[in-house]
Amino acid sequence: MRHTRAHHIRSLAVLTSVLGVVFFNQQGMGTRHSLDVASLQWQARLGSAKTMRSPSIYKNLSQDERIALRLQKRLRSNGNMSAPPMDELIKAVKQRQSLLGRHFKVSFSTDENPEHAVWNVSAQRYPLWLKPSFTLRDASYTLDTTAIEKTMNNEHVVSVDAPVHAVLQSVSWKELYNTKTVSRAKVDGIAKSGYLPDAAVASSSIAKAFTSDFESITIPLQKIDGRIVNMTGEDLGDLVLWGQGKSDYTGSTYARKMNVQKALNEHVLNTLVEPGAQFSFNSTLNGAVSQGNGWHMAKVIYNGGDLEYAPGGGICQASTTVYRAIVNAGFPVEARRAHSLYVSYYEKHGVGIDATIYPGSQDLVFTNDTAKPLLIQSYNDGSEAYVNIYGTPDGRTVELSGPYFAANAPEGYQYQGRNLKLTEIAWDQTVTYPNGDVHTVQIGSRYKSLPQYLAKKYEPTEVIHASAPLASALE
Repeated sequence: MRHTRAHHIRSLAVLTSVLGVVFFNQQGMGTRHSLDVASLQWQARLGSAKTMRSPSIYKNLSQDERIALRLQKRLRSNGNMSAPPMDELIKAVKQRQSLLGRHFKVSFSTDENPEHAVWNVSAQRYPLWLKPSFTLRDASYTLDTTAIEKTMNNEHVVSVDAPVHAVLQSVSWKELYNTKTVSRAKVDGIAKSGYLPDAAVASSSIAKAFTSDFESITIPLQKIDGRIVNMTGEDLGDLVLWGQGKSDYTGSTYARKMNVQKALNEHVLNTLVEPGAQFSFNSTLNGAVSQGNGWHMAKVIYNGGDLEYAPGGGICQASTTVYRAIVNAGFPVEARRAHSLYVSYYEKHGVGIDATIYPGSQDLVFTNDTAKPLLIQSYNDGSEAYVNIYGTPDGRTVELSGPYFAANAPEGYQYQGRNLKLTEIAWDQTVTYPNGDVHTVQIGSRYKSLPQYLAKKYEPTEVIHASAPLASALE
């Protein structure tokens, strides 16, 4: 009689079962479990569906082994005759169970907020992230980064403001030697920094975290500066963000807020400074500071210490913010004076770095010592004031050390050749130029009185930032 391949296979299956019975009788129940698995592996290889359904064999298997057998059967039923060996499938099932048990917290951080967005992640919550891989020899589960990216986008896990670019349409240069006006630009929009989350990097970091024991991971979001797009046809250089100043006027009266915003949005905004020219803050005001010119009545400092109502109270919030941008960028300051009274509005983003102005007697002036024009944009976001200086960075770097108070200054620290007074705050600014020249300036502010808790609140720090790309120095 001719025997077909099927006859041989059935004979081998019967032989395997008989050998199993003999082995059980000789070895006892202690090794029956391992033989069940081995027997089932033989049956799986031989394709015996009948024996694979044997309840007497299944009842002695672990849950992982049962799942592995069902998985192999499912692979075979889908036409995949080259399913991996049972021991590989069992390892893959255990790997999958381990991944399903992982859960951790993902924090997306920005410069302003270390936990801008928090996302609770687990494979139980997102089972489709698990990607099986089966070959003739191996079986495994990995994390599908494409699926993670898709989830991030669909669920809007990270909601941040994207960078905004502005279009420079035309320029109007001031008359030569006319110190009462400033050059201005017509710009469509206000350039602002923002974030563009890199979903590919984020998904890769999350996938790697599944194979770690971390309870949380942090993914920093890269800040991208807004740019000024020059459409004038004139050579104005690169016009990238060079220096930024910030201040906060939370708690101001309505009239003071209106004056701050008017100074920022109507006067400082879109001023230009030619190469070698000087910027005068008072020149940006374009006329008398009066109610007739739209200024509100708010408190101003008179006679070095008296508070009285006058048109334009709060303009110094704008001049202080401009001054901080100048300091960050490292431009030479020709005229600046601190307030005679300590003003709490100027504490945040740079305590002791403020600049008072008063048309006709006190101005804020700096020189554009670069080879290309500078464009100044200013705006408010709520009660936060911003001044951004755009230009063509020349490679200079700026180091700011401070703030120093009499109570916390380093031993031996000298301000203008003497010890600091109890009412003074000092910073050291060091500007290093590409040719190696170093210019050091001490920024000092003396007030009639100074809250002594500030020395404990603001410990001296040292922050180094390059002129391009910009890094905040006055946080």
